[in-house]
Amino acid sequence: MIESRWADSQLIGTRVRSVWQWQLIFTFSVVAITVAVGVLDVSLLATPGYLFGILVVVIASITTLVTPWARTSKHSAFVLPLVDIVAIGFLSLSQPSLGYLWVFPIAWIATYYGTIEIVASLSAVALMNLADPSHWDFSAAVLVDLLIILLALAFLAITISVGSQRTRAFRDLARNQARRLSTTVHRVQSAEQRVNAVFDSISVALARVAPGGEIVSANAAYRSLYSLDTQDLRFPVGGAVEYTGYRGRALAPSETAIARAGRGETVSGERLWLFDRTGTWRALGLSIRPAGANSLGEETFVVELEDLTAVADAQRERPHVTRVVAHELRNPLTAILGHADLLLEGDPLTPAQRDHVDVIESASERMLTLIQGLLTQSTDADDPRARFDVAQLVTASIEAFEPAASASALTIDAVVAGPIEVDGDEFRLRQVIDNIISNAIKYSDRGTLRVVAAVDEDGWGAVTVADEGIGMSPDDVERVFTPYFRAQTVQEGGVPGTGLGMGIAREIVESHGGSITVESALGHGTTVTVRLPAAGREEGDER
Repeated sequence: MIESRWADSQLIGTRVRSVWQWQLIFTFSVVAITVAVGVLDVSLLATPGYLFGILVVVIASITTLVTPWARTSKHSAFVLPLVDIVAIGFLSLSQPSLGYLWVFPIAWIATYYGTIEIVASLSAVALMNLADPSHWDFSAAVLVDLLIILLALAFLAITISVGSQRTRAFRDLARNQARRLSTTVHRVQSAEQRVNAVFDSISVALARVAPGGEIVSANAAYRSLYSLDTQDLRFPVGGAVEYTGYRGRALAPSETAIARAGRGETVSGERLWLFDRTGTWRALGLSIRPAGANSLGEETFVVELEDLTAVADAQRERPHVTRVVAHELRNPLTAILGHADLLLEGDPLTPAQRDHVDVIESASERMLTLIQGLLTQSTDADDPRARFDVAQLVTASIEAFEPAASASALTIDAVVAGPIEVDGDEFRLRQVIDNIISNAIKYSDRGTLRVVAAVDEDGWGAVTVADEGIGMSPDDVERVFTPYFRAQTVQEGGVPGTGLGMGIAREIVESHGGSITVESALGHGTTVTVRLPAAGREEGDER
């Protein structure tokens, strides 16, 4: 209904413009001829027929401009070309050659009206042609002239009418096709919305990846999991990092699920760990499979991530449950063994009784051995510490922060000399390095960020991060590890933060037997150094 009304309004506006254009073009032609006549033969302007014809044209033009054609019917404008035919008839009484002007109203009528109107207009031309008293003798010359005029005008009218009909037909066809196309597009959009609604309702995280690692589409579960911008899937609004295992090693950009899908790898049921922006660990079941070609003919792949966090939590809790159960079973077994020993050491037992007590003692000792083994296994499974290379950890952290540094116009100058083997919790120490590099980028807006990692002369693993940022005063440096403390320069600069990062970093480093120091000066940047005991180093060996 709305489209129909819009089309009607468009047609009315076109009709109003056409009435003005035809009439004004005709009027301009008559005015131009009048000026020429006034220059060449001023006496012609004094003839009654010419003056009356000019008057009729002027009145018709004024009427055209003041009439609200938008509120009148289509055929009401037919009066104007008829009036112009009459005006030309009077002009031709003074100068017969002005009869050529009948081309204008005939062309107008043939463009917008049908056969009846064309016949009526040609009849009007014939009547005005015969209005000349010199033609009343109906001589052969007069009739031949009239026939030529009518045939020429009829041919012109038929040609224009056929062309106009074809133009209108093409216009209607184009309008109908546009309407159908609009309807089709609307249906496609509706279908796409329904498909997207179904796609987003799937609880499994899904993403379609093009060659090169570009995410073509992703459902709501995937966008939420990786904190992606719903308007542009290329830009995450928060940090979500993939790891090889729970509190394990962070994956390099080329090892992520999206990068692997972009290379065309296929995976089925592989375990992947994700540390999302809320600080929650999620165990994911990763599968990558082909998804067909895109519009460019490129093969795409679907990344499927099933949330297995509950299963992984149960697996992690199993050693704890086993330890609790084993511990609870060990106490009564110890009592059984103790009483069995008392029976064997007490009053003499009959051979049958002694055999029974021996069986009880033997079975109890066997169960106690099994329980002790379970306790040992569960304790080993809970220990997150292992030997790893700090140099690889620092390199991975630098790769992760390079885009942020580039966005802040910072250059990272890294000198990493490995291996730097350390015994500890790799995940927790990665948190320390990430926090230090993140702070260096956050509080710098220029210059170079220098990162040096190597084994120092005392045999300790040392990581130094130096920036050229805003720096801190000596008083602020002394309190930098205090919980919730934020330097005065940071508060004045309006940089967001909680003031907890450095305190947590020191706790982690000291729990590994290491140390962390901060050196800074206002306007000259900050240098943070982390020292960790190398693997195999005896505790307390400070040299």
